Amino acid sequence: MEAAEYHSVIKFLYLKRQNSTEIHQEMVQVYAEKCPNYSKVTHWVRKFKSGFLSVMDEHREGRPPSVVTEKNVSTVKKPIIQDRRITVKQLAFETKISIGSVETILHDHLNLNKVSALWVPRLLTTGQKHERVNCCKHLLRQEANDAFFFRRIVTGETWIY
Repeated sequence: MEAAEYHSVIKFLYLKRQNSTEIHQEMVQVYAEKCPNYSKVTHWVRKFKSGFLSVMDEHREGRPPSVVTEKNVSTVKKPIIQDRRITVKQLAFETKISIGSVETILHDHLNLNKVSALWVPRLLTTGQKHERVNCCKHLLRQEANDAFFFRRIVTGETWIY
């Protein structure tokens, strides 16, 4: 049943001079677990007492349900391409989008993770995979020419949670 139908039943029983408790008890007998809760019934009884006659909810203006649009995704993507060390707060300030929405765009839509203060793709593109293979082949050729080549490379590690 839709909300307007429940509201109609509440209005009918209210016009029969029943109070909120009686209306709710009768609705529970008829609709069982699909019945609106007591606070919803009292809310509508109060509306009808104050002279509100419609059983439809009033239209409410509000913010859009989501700020994550294709336009905003491309707006967030541009600064990251220019500077991969940009912070979420800076992105939010520059794009005039909330921090939470920027994080959603970065993680869910652009598939980016922050690694060592640098935004990097979670999944590599085919071109990026080929570039990594070429770099590894070059390093192996260097090692073939110089047996101590890999011993001179300093590495570090970053923990990501």
